[in-house]
Amino acid sequence: MQKLVIIGGGFAGFWSAMSAVRQARALGKCDELKISLISKDQYHSIRPRFYEADLASMRLPLIHHLTALNVGLIVGEVSSIDPDRQRIHLTGQAEGLVYDTMILSAGSTLKSLAIPGIEHAFNVDTFHAATALDRHLHRLAITGFSTSASRTVVVIGGGFTGLEVVTALPQRLGAYALNRPDFRLILLDRCAKLASNYSPDARQYIADQLAAANIEVWVKQEAVRIETDRLTLKSGHSIATETVIRTTGLEASPLTATLKGERDELGRLLVDRFLRVPGYDNIFAAGDAAKALVDSQHYAVMSCQHAIPQGKFAGHNAINALFGRALKPYSQPRYVTCLDLGTSNALFTIDWTRNLKLSGQPAKALKNEIVTQWIYPPADAEETIKLAVPEILAPS
Repeated sequence: MQKLVIIGGGFAGFWSAMSAVRQARALGKCDELKISLISKDQYHSIRPRFYEADLASMRLPLIHHLTALNVGLIVGEVSSIDPDRQRIHLTGQAEGLVYDTMILSAGSTLKSLAIPGIEHAFNVDTFHAATALDRHLHRLAITGFSTSASRTVVVIGGGFTGLEVVTALPQRLGAYALNRPDFRLILLDRCAKLASNYSPDARQYIADQLAAANIEVWVKQEAVRIETDRLTLKSGHSIATETVIRTTGLEASPLTATLKGERDELGRLLVDRFLRVPGYDNIFAAGDAAKALVDSQHYAVMSCQHAIPQGKFAGHNAINALFGRALKPYSQPRYVTCLDLGTSNALFTIDWTRNLKLSGQPAKALKNEIVTQWIYPPADAEETIKLAVPEILAPS
């Protein structure tokens, strides 16, 4: 019996499992194979939506799909990987889990920051963190946002997530406070220009939307201390606030460090064109744990846009590697972004230059379709399997 173990129940891990089942069926090898998925909890989380207020539909029970497809679910925390002995060790368990082939799709975590009082900052990186932020805002609402500090929210980090978080706040806070107190929203970024990786017209559009929402943008600013009611900046400025939200970027799971091989500044393992980790014939990596070329010059970014198809290729190739079949090279030449900018606004860009293609309500409608339909698997496991084909459409 061959053993495939997948680490991680996020987008890459979930779709690795779906693709592995699909390919095992195609080869007629299901009776010779045991597939297991290790997840920190029992859910497949829709992480890109954690900046929203209503979190009710953003976790899907993994067991729903896995049981129907005879994939084992192991809930636990992986502490280390021993590739020489082909064992995965889980916290609190003496015996390691043996594998013949492994897919490392353990995702990413929020970058650590050595700032005194960082524990007072909120984030939307996990379901539990997003829930903690929601509860905090609810507590402030009960008091009627009675102080200027309670009415001031500071978002640290002006990247993709930071922009989505801060532009969602006017409606979110307004829903808590029917009398609409005078909220102050501040977006901090250490760079000289906000959204510098966007094209000039896209940057201007973002700036216009922030201004229209009365969101203050402070560039070239760094936090040096966070307290329960105050944020101090390197420039010497002090902001009275009870709500600091950090969106300061991601880094790959520390499990990538347990394998030899080249890692980038984000901790991602460099993989070959089959998503295999160099030096290991039986280990693949996908999603935020992998540094994978999507074309001749660009590497994938940490997003479900790249994690989902990488999972499909990794699952397919892991099965083929187990049974001596040819591997399929991964590529993903088309790159787009769809940035949420508030109640009825969004920005859709194309290519790596992030050129503005669509904005306003049409872009918002597309954003809603992406996050409520495209990134969710079908409820029916068999329908999900049909979508697990490792194919990428050519740029249109």
